[in-house]
Amino acid sequence: MNIFRIAVKEIKSDFRDVRTLFFMLLFPIVMIFILGTALSNAFHWTISVGDVRVLYKDQTVDRLSPYIHAMAQEAKKAHIDFRKVLDHMDGKQAVQEGKADGYVEIGPRGVELYINERNKIKGSLVEGVMSAFVGQYKLAMAVSEVKPGSVQLDHSPHEEYIQERSLHSKRNPGAMDYYGVAMTTMIALYSALPGSSLLRGERTRKTADRLLAAPVRKSEIFIGKLAGSVAANFLCVAVVMLFSQWVLHADWGHHVSLVWLLMLTEVVLAISFGLGMSYMARTEGAARTIAMVIIQLSSFFGGAYFPIDETAWYAHLSPLSWMNDTIFKIVYANDLSSVVPTMLLNIGIAALFLVIAVASMARREGL
Repeated sequence: MNIFRIAVKEIKSDFRDVRTLFFMLLFPIVMIFILGTALSNAFHWTISVGDVRVLYKDQTVDRLSPYIHAMAQEAKKAHIDFRKVLDHMDGKQAVQEGKADGYVEIGPRGVELYINERNKIKGSLVEGVMSAFVGQYKLAMAVSEVKPGSVQLDHSPHEEYIQERSLHSKRNPGAMDYYGVAMTTMIALYSALPGSSLLRGERTRKTADRLLAAPVRKSEIFIGKLAGSVAANFLCVAVVMLFSQWVLHADWGHHVSLVWLLMLTEVVLAISFGLGMSYMARTEGAARTIAMVIIQLSSFFGGAYFPIDETAWYAHLSPLSWMNDTIFKIVYANDLSSVVPTMLLNIGIAALFLVIAVASMARREGL
């Protein structure tokens, strides 16, 4: 009962601090809106190249005609227009003059491709389509040699024998989606600041002696204040998350409950870090300064302000890196494999700092 009362008192005290509440709620919401709006164009994951025109000549005496026709029909859906060369047309010259983006000659000796170097993007698209076509045809023919009669010539080998699977999600976060996650995880890390004054603040407010004189054990004070601070800061994080989802329309996926648990473990990590730092530093001001520096570095190198290359050596040194990576996997790839490791990592680091705080408190008298 004492733990519950102390926790409620801690929540009330945190919400009475208007400046802290203002910072924990308004700052991330404003940052999500500004960065998500200003950098929206930087998160366009597709580019438009317009229609692609390809000329082709089939000299295989209709042996590949059904396959070429099927390929042309599929490519047309992607705005790649395959047209058969007329007798009076020179396909190579049409490419040189820029009248076509590619020219394909299909003969008994193989496939020859000519592309317009002045537009390398369209040329690369044509080259990719033809490479896929040749590879799929060779595979279908190999199947027919091993098992004659298994390949029906009136169907495209792509339709019957080739099934493609993508290892990368086709969904990607937009600017508002990215900063909705990044700013929420960042503000959860800022919970270290109130954590750094969680117990030492009682001395500053001259209430430590009253707490010690009360018929309450030190363990109850410690657990109650820790639980209250976690609850208060998690509520702030929850408000930011819900605001970004409902008002700014950031995408948090379909496994929101797992995201809540991840955020809770990050808040516990941040407060435990701040609490441990308050005992490792000599003064409360020094503890807050060290915590602020580490938070800023973690935010910068963790991708709070801009996406970080995952191959960089510093990419996974920040808690924000593994938090953001796990959340994006949940939301955009439906990948839950890293949820438990991330939660255990957060709790493990939090436990380390809590042990430091408890050991330091046990050696000292009072709070």
